Amino acid sequence: MASSPSTSPNPASVAHGPMLIGLMFNFILLGIIMTQLYIYMKTYKRRDKLWMKTFVFMLVAANLANSIFIGIDMYVALINHFDDAEYLQNATWLFATDPALTGIISGVVQLFFAWRVKVLTSNWYLTTVVVAMSMAGTVAGIVTAAEIRTTSEFTKFQEFQAVVIVWLASSCIADLCVTGILVWYLRRHKTGFQGSDELVDRIIRLTIQTGLVTSICAIIDLVLFLVNPSGLHLIFNFPLCKLYTNTLLSSLNSRSGWSYSHSNPDSNSRSGMISGGGISGGRKRSAGRTGTTTTRPEVFVHVEQHELGDRPRFTIENTDLTRSRAKLDENDDGTSSVWDGQKTRDEIV
Repeated sequence: MASSPSTSPNPASVAHGPMLIGLMFNFILLGIIMTQLYIYMKTYKRRDKLWMKTFVFMLVAANLANSIFIGIDMYVALINHFDDAEYLQNATWLFATDPALTGIISGVVQLFFAWRVKVLTSNWYLTTVVVAMSMAGTVAGIVTAAEIRTTSEFTKFQEFQAVVIVWLASSCIADLCVTGILVWYLRRHKTGFQGSDELVDRIIRLTIQTGLVTSICAIIDLVLFLVNPSGLHLIFNFPLCKLYTNTLLSSLNSRSGWSYSHSNPDSNSRSGMISGGGISGGRKRSAGRTGTTTTRPEVFVHVEQHELGDRPRFTIENTDLTRSRAKLDENDDGTSSVWDGQKTRDEIV
């Protein structure tokens, strides 16, 4: 009687199948990071301080190292050892770099947002909570990498699940804390003016969207790790550090888009400038006797962004764009009031 074929699963399907899918998402998000980096340098190369640009480049370099390490690991496993069952059952040091780098990248990004919370709220208690959670996640990620070197078999990763729980749960709590604090602060500081409130609502939406993406990914990663002994959770674990980096770069790049918008289709709206036709009302007056027309000077609102976009600075300019000297009004006795056309500036911080 012919022996029945073996029904044992392919060792590569236990972990390397999900790893391959996760690596694809990792590379896609790396491409988005490069696009975000290009936009950042194009927009803020001369505006941000050196420490900020250094911080961004170090973060991108860490993401590049992460993609290179797990890319090499996948190539060696699936090409050089495609028929080596013993090799495919165990994690290598290249794989162990992923939780360490993910913990470091996520922690650094969360510390950045903790600093932003401190700048906005001046509340050390809220800042301390975010810092504590982010540091716990970073340390637990590094410890997870050390545990992988000790227990390298993929099917035995459940033996150190307590460390993984601390890592992913702390990161998730830190993300939710940052999102909740920023939304709470921004909602409390609405002014009641439509233009400024629309700007605040736009920042709130961005904060919620970026915070929820990383939180949901971390939660799914943790749940799959706890309920499934295979490497299915790696589909969500490999892209996690890229999501954190994209969150930070998206927040930095969005500063150029935090400007007022006006519903009037005739108004000219650009980044940082709004036509004041809707502000001044464009009042015109006719002097019936002479047929002359008096027009109020146009009002432009320039939004000068804070270095990190936390507190926009508004500058109102009152100027005549077409003439250096203009007649504004003609009195009943025939004398004219003349405005010298010199630009005046009132700054509102």
